[in-house]
Amino acid sequence: MMCSRLSRSAKLLIVMMVGWPCLGCGDGDGRFALSGTVTYDGQPVNNGNIGLIPTEASTSKSTGADILDGHYEIPRHEGPQEGTYEVVIYAERPSGRKIEADEGSGEMVDQLVQYIPEIYNARSTLTVEISDNREDLDFDLEKPKQTRRRR
Repeated sequence: MMCSRLSRSAKLLIVMMVGWPCLGCGDGDGRFALSGTVTYDGQPVNNGNIGLIPTEASTSKSTGADILDGHYEIPRHEGPQEGTYEVVIYAERPSGRKIEADEGSGEMVDQLVQYIPEIYNARSTLTVEISDNREDLDFDLEKPKQTRRRR
């Protein structure tokens, strides 16, 4: 029999490769579906992405989705497990300037710029507690108030 000649680690590798696609298929996988809207300064975020990063070291993994026309959706099989997550939101829009698409191509395209402030991404202050499926996990991001500097 061929299986008896395989090493224990080779058998484990085969089991993992065959069984891997089934992980997360059952109802007991502990993952949750999420969806909702994202606005910035009262307007839908039209072209961006949202990410959820576990705040504690655990078996939870980061997850995320694209934001299109102000809406995102994370299916259960890709969703987060129960826990607390840092939320990061990025979005780009045309700057009004044109740049060359590829060096030497001559094709000009809109230059895109990140317009969501760092307090919602690189230095995010957003957190969320996940404990159930959510179809209303909305994020209404406010434009930070400008403060005047004294000279």
